[in-house]
Amino acid sequence: MKNILNRGLSGRALGTNVRLFTLCLVLFCVSSFFSFWVFFPAEVLQQRLVQEISREAGLRMHGEQASMLMPLGLKFDLTVFPDQPGITPLEIEQLRLAPLWTSLLTLNQAVHLNGSLAQGTVSARLWRNGNIAVSLQEVALLELQEQDLPYRLEGSLDLFFQGEELLVPGVQSEGRFNMDINDIVLLGLERIGLPPDVSLGMLRMNGHFSESRVSIEQLVATGGVLELSGGGTLLVGATPEQTRLNLNVRLHPTNQTPENLRDLLMLTGPRPGPDGSYTLQIGGTAARPLIR
Repeated sequence: MKNILNRGLSGRALGTNVRLFTLCLVLFCVSSFFSFWVFFPAEVLQQRLVQEISREAGLRMHGEQASMLMPLGLKFDLTVFPDQPGITPLEIEQLRLAPLWTSLLTLNQAVHLNGSLAQGTVSARLWRNGNIAVSLQEVALLELQEQDLPYRLEGSLDLFFQGEELLVPGVQSEGRFNMDINDIVLLGLERIGLPPDVSLGMLRMNGHFSESRVSIEQLVATGGVLELSGGGTLLVGATPEQTRLNLNVRLHPTNQTPENLRDLLMLTGPRPGPDGSYTLQIGGTAARPLIR
């Protein structure tokens, strides 16, 4: 009986020791994980990521306020300098970068980014094979333009852009885009004798691209002082002076069209059609468009 009692007590003690050891092991792992996460050099990782993205995109960037995210990710503020006249630095706040978990089980891993830009949101997915998907929602265009520009565009931008093999050297990239700009207002037109703010309603544009050639399949504006429709192609260069235009646009005055704007349309050259619309061919460059 005494031997049986001793074995029972030893078994209970062994079970207690196993549970205590397991608990200590779990606490050690948890504390080590949190210690690693708290003291991980997030600033160093941020600098490395910004350098890589800047090199691949060919844009100057700056990151700050880096911190780690649970369970695996990085958060920081990113400023992108487009180096284009008239465009302000793009300040993306609270940018979160994390793996796309479903892609980790494949050979084509991806990362997901999302943050805030000009009162709206920006999100993107970048795959290992060079594919990219970017989405902008409710971005205030006015905040992206220099305040001293003579003419500015006000509106809320929604954009979806998808490209294939954009980051693969020597491979012809291609993709599609869809863009909506709501509540468009042109500012500064009083310089040419028009009202100081001209409403154009909603603009929708979609199309595709291959390398530097952009094909606009649909271009429609409704709900403003003019109705617009058209399409065409752009050969995109490194600067507006090197970007060639080949567009066909139809402008149709509405009941909201001011008389001085009707007079300005008559000065463009083409005669109005039977329905009062004007068909314009726009060529030249983005810096100096030619209307005929």
